[in-house]
Amino acid sequence: MSFSTIHFRAYEEDTAGFKWLSRAQHFWPAYERWYGWGGLTRRPSYLACRRAMRAHMPEIVPMYEKLTEMLGGEDTQARFLSLWTPPPFIAGCSQAIWQNPEGGGSALLRNYDFSPALLEGSMFSTQWHDQRVIAMSDCIWGVLDGMNASGVAVSLSFGGRTVVGEGFGVPVILRYVLEFANNGREAIAMLCRIPSHMSYSVTVLDKTGFHAIVHLAPDRPPAVVNEKVVTNYQGEVMWLAHARATRSVERKEILESCLN
Repeated sequence: MSFSTIHFRAYEEDTAGFKWLSRAQHFWPAYERWYGWGGLTRRPSYLACRRAMRAHMPEIVPMYEKLTEMLGGEDTQARFLSLWTPPPFIAGCSQAIWQNPEGGGSALLRNYDFSPALLEGSMFSTQWHDQRVIAMSDCIWGVLDGMNASGVAVSLSFGGRTVVGEGFGVPVILRYVLEFANNGREAIAMLCRIPSHMSYSVTVLDKTGFHAIVHLAPDRPPAVVNEKVVTNYQGEVMWLAHARATRSVERKEILESCLN
């Protein structure tokens, strides 16, 4: 058995500049190959991508346009950065909410069941809008997990279903949530109204201890559940082979046992 080492790097840059751009240019060739998988004609047009951004996340459009221009301003870059109906992507990951039984704090815990070759390993501290955000980067400006100055923390895991539909890649949804949510309830409202192109489970925790797990899917309404653990299925196992390969049910049982 072999193991890969991931070298995480932390960056602080209030306004997107040299640090963001140098990382973006480093990862862009790999993302360009991924985004063009099967041919660019399978991806939405630039106009469709921009229309979707303006309809569902208008507050973040100026930043989207700025980053697009910084990366080169070309059609493919603009379409990719919108993450509107991108190619499917699947990972693992487990998440849990731990609350101090004696009071005094909560924590959102997670791991990465994620190929090191596909992980950017970049944590960015930014202030692109009105509040500071610190987040693990994915898809150049998206978010795998992170928190903001209002004390809202979010994290994602794959939802264990193969259905793909029209919607955003979840990393850009989490970016939007952290940029603008002031509390956990606002974060959940945003997650429930923005369409996701695949099934993902997002854990939300805020500084008051309020928490929930939101099951997103492209073919059914979001489900908000008051649970503390999630792995890679949403209520019931729908993709048996994936659950067996990743031991999704067993991971959830073990985490629940540890919390209890």
